[in-house]
Amino acid sequence: MNRSKPAGHDLAANVLAAERAANRSRTGGVWSLGHLRICWIALLAAGLVMTLVASLVSGSKAAAGAALGTLIVGLFFSFSALVIARVGRHNPQLVMLAALGAYAFKIVVLGVVLVAMPRDGVFDTRWMAGAIGLGLFTWLGAHMRYVWTTKVFYVDPH
Repeated sequence: MNRSKPAGHDLAANVLAAERAANRSRTGGVWSLGHLRICWIALLAAGLVMTLVASLVSGSKAAAGAALGTLIVGLFFSFSALVIARVGRHNPQLVMLAALGAYAFKIVVLGVVLVAMPRDGVFDTRWMAGAIGLGLFTWLGAHMRYVWTTKVFYVDPH
């Protein structure tokens, strides 16, 4: 018995399968900011440990420096992600220019903050630098894990 399917049946089945796969994807598309949640969670956990250690080893100035270093890393990466995602949604051709502009802006702001910060002020700059180093690797590790474990479609299923 040969039952022939309507010509559109295979196409409809393929479209339905693609929609189910797209629904399983955890991303909001190429310009998603979904990674920020896991990156901030990892960063804050590492920053909390660093701040506790700094407080126990060197006191409140060290703890303040570690907390500031953690905040700098989070703001540094989040600003870039927000700028790139916003520009990418509206004009993908300008993403590289936006990323470079955001980076230059962040470096200038960071430079101004570091130059204006007194060496013997409220923040211990050595602990701040250590927290920036730890935060950098923590954020990048969390971001890599997000990218490696997220389904990303390279072709629009529709």
